[in-house]
Amino acid sequence: MGGPTSDPSSWDQLRQLFPATRDAAYLNTAAYGPGPTPVVDATREHLEAWTHGTGSWLDWEATAEDARRLFAELLGAQTDTIALVSSMSGAAAQVAHGLPDPPRTGANLVVGEQEFRSNLFPWLNLEGKGYEVRLVPFRGGRITAGDLASAMDGRTALVAVSHVQSANGYRVDLPALAQACRDRDARLFVDATQSTGALRVPIEGVDYLAAIAYKWMLSPRGSAFLYVAPHRLGEQRPLVPSWKSPSEPYKSYYGPPYEPADRASGLDTSLAWPVWPGTATALRMLLDIGQDAIEARDLELAGQFCDGLPTLGLQPLFDGPERSQIVSLRVPDPDAVQRALQGEGVVAAVRGEYLRTAFHFFNDESDVDRALTALGSVVA
Repeated sequence: MGGPTSDPSSWDQLRQLFPATRDAAYLNTAAYGPGPTPVVDATREHLEAWTHGTGSWLDWEATAEDARRLFAELLGAQTDTIALVSSMSGAAAQVAHGLPDPPRTGANLVVGEQEFRSNLFPWLNLEGKGYEVRLVPFRGGRITAGDLASAMDGRTALVAVSHVQSANGYRVDLPALAQACRDRDARLFVDATQSTGALRVPIEGVDYLAAIAYKWMLSPRGSAFLYVAPHRLGEQRPLVPSWKSPSEPYKSYYGPPYEPADRASGLDTSLAWPVWPGTATALRMLLDIGQDAIEARDLELAGQFCDGLPTLGLQPLFDGPERSQIVSLRVPDPDAVQRALQGEGVVAAVRGEYLRTAFHFFNDESDVDRALTALGSVVA
């Protein structure tokens, strides 16, 4: 595909791989990414092989190993630091399981009060283990690195945050937060579900990072990844130990010894084979296009949409470095606006009090214009 940058024809060719773009302006990748034809084809080929009994489960396992390597490349991490999991909550629960018992009164965890629940409930669950969970209020829809840092002290064991907020697209300053955690010797867990595949995700100073693949990585639902920084691998033991836990899982399937691998693969959960061929295919596509090109294109389209809002009497919720490829705005009766947009062939979402739109590289300027025109008629 050649990594398009400013060549419209290259983006047009990529757009043809997404049937969802033919009849609507699909601006809802923050909910789920529509299936590209190569990903759907890879999934269908797996299902055909399964149906006829012609596939090899070892080949399917190897495909997932390809996905591990490809995700590591996408993230800029070592392959041995990536675990294959199935959900965000499972990844967070794995990390929570590996935290030490609170050594003294006042040991605490810091997380935003309105975090997405899969990155909130696993930490609240640790209150039963003796941790204090400090819920930091959101202000104007955002939770900043400074807000979280102000809630930390020398007894903070971990801070959990979304790189990009699911509800409204606010992008947190991860380097600043990572530095605050280092200053206090606290761990940093990042939910990168709403950024990985769309934006560059800075991992320096991040101890743990998880991302599900069915949104911006355009994969079937059921595949997800957990990054564990090398110096944190020794803290983690499998939450759900299985035959996949040893260093050489295919050597034997019966009996002891129980010796989990000292790399992140020891934290793998058993694989749902049908989703991984599509995941590996999607990751190859993203890497072939190039993360820099994708980020630039996503932010360009989101910026064009934001630039057109003032003429409608509307404003994006965030601007500047806080903005991401997800654009949310306040509108009267957002549920009614969302339904009206659906009738005009614009697929968006409502999260809380916001109308949420989301732009990925398969979108184009016609989607931006269609959304603005539809919004204008609805608002008027």
